Amino acid sequence: MRLADLDVLIVDDHDAMRAMLARALDAAGVRRVRTAANAASALAQLTQRAADLVLADRNMPGTDGLSFVAAVRANPALRTARIIMISGHAGAEHAEAARAAGADAVLTKPVSPRALIAAIAALP
Repeated sequence: MRLADLDVLIVDDHDAMRAMLARALDAAGVRRVRTAANAASALAQLTQRAADLVLADRNMPGTDGLSFVAAVRANPALRTARIIMISGHAGAEHAEAARAAGADAVLTKPVSPRALIAAIAALP
């Protein structure tokens, strides 16, 4: 997966986290980065234009990250998107729940730019 070619959507309810992830992606050469502050906004954006990669927070007000990922996976037009769930919860049970919902990978906060880029590079 060539970073410069990716269209990435960051979904997180915290402005600072969206900004940090966007900066890390920009520094790695990703040129198409969009953001959404909640799952509803993210789904609306994805129906307008699919993304290659979605970085989704697990804990958001309203629709949480697990439900958001399941909704993305349920939409045939979005099934090819790779999804990395970013969670403040550590542990195997949290990672298993994210993968069961449809996440391809899981990162635990705090996320370093190096860990983010490594997780993207490891995606199938």
